[in-house]
Amino acid sequence: TVVTAGDTTSTGIDAHPALTLDKQAGAPSSNLAGGTIDYTFLVTNTGNVTLDDLFVDDPTVGPVGCPSAPLAVGDTATCTATYVLTQDDVDAGHIANIANALGAHGTDWAVPAVDSTDTPLAPAPAITLDKQAGTPSGATAGSTIAYTFVVTNTGNVTLTAVGVTDAKVGAVTCPV
Repeated sequence: TVVTAGDTTSTGIDAHPALTLDKQAGAPSSNLAGGTIDYTFLVTNTGNVTLDDLFVDDPTVGPVGCPSAPLAVGDTATCTATYVLTQDDVDAGHIANIANALGAHGTDWAVPAVDSTDTPLAPAPAITLDKQAGTPSGATAGSTIAYTFVVTNTGNVTLTAVGVTDAKVGAVTCPV
């Protein structure tokens, strides 16, 4: 007589979604307002389950594009965004920001991963001056000439306390 026996067991394995984020900033296209910085966000699945949903949130940069495909354990997804520099960024001399990566397996969300960058923006203050003479009031001693001084900010940062000096003319007033 042949005797056989069988048994099965079921061992639960807890799902532990986890991820890391490496935020990288490219070189600014210029150090002027309107220039751009391309950002790359490398999100790696460091958990033990495939992540079905993947999001990167960067309030400064705005919408971040990520692949819509699931992210397998150990794989890395590359997300991207482009940021347009503002005059406030240029005046500050840098653009610093923080991003968060979020991923889920079903209803289990991974602890958000955080990374930041700080990209310096080189200040380049510069001005030009165009001195323009008006028509003289006469051709004799004591006649006057009205001068106009046009100061133009040709740099990349906002200037304060701009003034003009002219030894011949004396005091020159400029708007604040």
